Amino acid sequence: MAMKKITVNLPEDQVEFLQKIAAAEHVTFTDVLRRSINSEKFFVDQETNKRKILVEDADHRIREVIRK
Repeated sequence: MAMKKITVNLPEDQVEFLQKIAAAEHVTFTDVLRRSINSEKFFVDQETNKRKILVEDADHRIREVIRK
């Protein structure tokens, strides 16, 4: 896949969050940002196909993830 260089403006707290993940997982900031975009794409694709996203908590309760 061809890559295209872009510039984005993000709030400091979002940059710090992405940097923290990158440091903890020993990957680049760009890798974390790319994964974040892929996660959002997953949610959009599921909604487009009328699917639900469900999560199970530690008490085995299942809840639906609602994007706003």
